[in-house]
Amino acid sequence: MSLGILAGVVAAFYGYAVKEYYQGLSIGASDFSDLLDFRFPLFVISGLIFGTIISGTYFSDLGQKPKAIFELLIPASRIEKFLTALFYSVPVAIVSFILVFLVIDYGFVTYFRDRGHSVTSWISEATGEEFKRDNWAYFCKMEINEKMKYFYFLPLLFNALFLLGSIGFRNFQYVKTAILLVIYVAFWFFCVVYLAKFLTAGTISVKYGNYPADEFTILKYVCLSGIVVTLLVWGIGFLKLKEKEV
Repeated sequence: MSLGILAGVVAAFYGYAVKEYYQGLSIGASDFSDLLDFRFPLFVISGLIFGTIISGTYFSDLGQKPKAIFELLIPASRIEKFLTALFYSVPVAIVSFILVFLVIDYGFVTYFRDRGHSVTSWISEATGEEFKRDNWAYFCKMEINEKMKYFYFLPLLFNALFLLGSIGFRNFQYVKTAILLVIYVAFWFFCVVYLAKFLTAGTISVKYGNYPADEFTILKYVCLSGIVVTLLVWGIGFLKLKEKEV
């Protein structure tokens, strides 16, 4: 059901783009270079929300005695149940989301490419070199900013937090975990800012801004700290599952 809702939401955004395309044609517009700029934010936001919903509801039955009985009667150890939860809420959920998104993207982008010219070209005034940009490239072929790779831990971290919330809370697990997540993000951001100041103290800034000389070093520390916190929260979630009482 979650995949069906996800597909509907994603398709709705692309459907709105189709409407915008034909409305633009009706008034004589010819520049549609920004028509599909919503894809990356949509991919990130919808992916995180989808992952948190799957994780935040996985053990929700343990908070209700009638349903918890069936959960407790499953002939499996606590570690087997926890590993199964990780399997279905991490690799299965991530792969399913990516496949659904890419299939919808492929269908709509093919539709656009069959009806219009997707390549924008221009000549540099400085060098005279010609540049080209494919505005309607398939999502799987889009270039990813190098810095974004240091935030790949976020889906795993959100999974750990919401999985722990589904175990620890008896009711309204998703809402309560979301509130705690907001508090955690504020605390994490506060720590990262001061960590960045500590690590870059005495270094020379580049260009004319306040960017640190070794920006990727900061990102590596952020990624490492995120992975460590994720493993710790998973461990706490497993211990909480072992101690869970209905």
